[in-house]
This record gives sequence, C-alpha cells and structure tokens, in this order.
Amino acid sequence: MGPQAQALWDSLEFRTPAIFRAIEPLSDEQLQWGPPNGANSIAWLLWHISEVEDNWVRDKLFGLPKRFPFGASVKARPNGAWPNKTDLVAYFREVRALSRRRLEETAEDEFDRRVIDDHYGEITVRRLWSGVATSGAWHGGQIVLIANRLVPRP
Repeated sequence: MGPQAQALWDSLEFRTPAIFRAIEPLSDEQLQWGPPNGANSIAWLLWHISEVEDNWVRDKLFGLPKRFPFGASVKARPNGAWPNKTDLVAYFREVRALSRRRLEETAEDEFDRRVIDDHYGEITVRRLWSGVATSGAWHGGQIVLIANRLVPRP
C-alpha cells in the first residue's frame, strides 16, 4: 500500500476499535433505539457508515452501480426497520475489507485524479477518500456517544 493509501486507511481504521468496544455490550434493541427529536439510532449510523464507504467509492471512483445488501438504502428504510447487530457488523467488516483492497490497488498518482461529486463538485480521489474517512469518524463518534448513554462506562 502506498503512503497516501496508508494514510487514508489509517484514517478509516482509527475509530473502528472504539466503535466496536462501544457496541459490543449492546443488544439489538439498544442498537435500534432512536434518541429523542428524530436523531438516528446506532443501527442506522453503523449501516450509514458502511453504505457511504462502499457506495460513494463504488459510484464516483469506479463507475459501478450502488449496491444495497439489505434491499434498500438506509435512508429509504422507515425508523426501526434496521438489520440486526450481527448483520450490520458483518456488512461493516465486508465493506472495510473492500476499502482496504481498493486502497491497496490505488496507484499514488491516481489520488490526484478528479471526479465530479453531486454535493462537492470537482474533487480529487484523495479528497473523496478523505470525505469517507471523516464521515465515518463523525458518525462513529455519534455511535460511541449514544452507546455510552445506554450503557454507562465504569
């Protein structure tokens, strides 16, 4: 893996242990609990991290169709219609393994290639991967925050 890919991989993986430590003691019911005021559940957040990581790269970098292993996008599912913890963790791990392979296969000069994104306009491949990593860190932090409110830490 080249140095740019390694830095992006490290960014993707930095918060992963904290996410898994936070959700390990939680039941499916706790993962599905929705915080007040319409905030997203841990299940929704975990699904969203995986879906963005897979589909943003799949669509913008490889020109492949988006995929929805649970039959639809997380954004199209009504509240509470989330997969169980085991399936969400498996999806996360599957996507993370795909990301590792994708980064390993990316040549250094490829990170300077420009792509068009619907929300951000023209961005580099490096910037897209950075967006994936920061989105995962942002939502991962939300997961840890919610989990710590459900199961107080010693």
